[in-house]
Amino acid sequence: INYLNDLLTYNKTQRMIYDYQISNMASCVIDNNQKNSLLYNSVLFSKIDSTSNEREKILDKIRLYRKQSGNKVVVGKSLTMVDKEIVEFVVNDKSHPQSTEIYAELNRLTIELLKDGYIFDSRWISRKLRKGETVISVLCSHSEKLALAFNLIQKPIPSLINIKNNLRLCGDCHEFMKRVAKLRQCEILISDANGIHRFKTNGECSCKDHF
Repeated sequence: INYLNDLLTYNKTQRMIYDYQISNMASCVIDNNQKNSLLYNSVLFSKIDSTSNEREKILDKIRLYRKQSGNKVVVGKSLTMVDKEIVEFVVNDKSHPQSTEIYAELNRLTIELLKDGYIFDSRWISRKLRKGETVISVLCSHSEKLALAFNLIQKPIPSLINIKNNLRLCGDCHEFMKRVAKLRQCEILISDANGIHRFKTNGECSCKDHF
């Protein structure tokens, strides 16, 4: 990939800043192999344009990279703070004592969004579905969606939900956050591996969809 080396220096600087933020919020150890894989995915996804063909080419490269590196995949992690307590979620996490309520809230959100015409974007799934999985179940297992749902079951619901994620937001999560911010009329602030997104109650993101 010709453009990879040109962008690595820039992305390494972003990663150092982000790792510092994460380490000061909670303990989050990422080894060198994970950092390289995370950088690779971040650079590749920053090049994705609006065409499905280009997305597929990029996803194919990610799958090839994972295969060559022994399928070592970086686990998505999201941190959020509620009542001065830091809570961490990983992809498909069911370890939290309120997991039943969290997934019930995700189900409610899913139904409301589907009724509003939302279509979960399967192009952001970079692996084959396993037995019993659906596009919706896989995309709703992303750690940032779990962290969001956890905030939404609080009473009262925070007017500003703050989440830190160790990966780059996928396109589906980005659109999901925009719609939920408008639906629930609460702002969502997410710091990911690429920068900061502030999802406003009018359904817009501070990045203007350039992420």
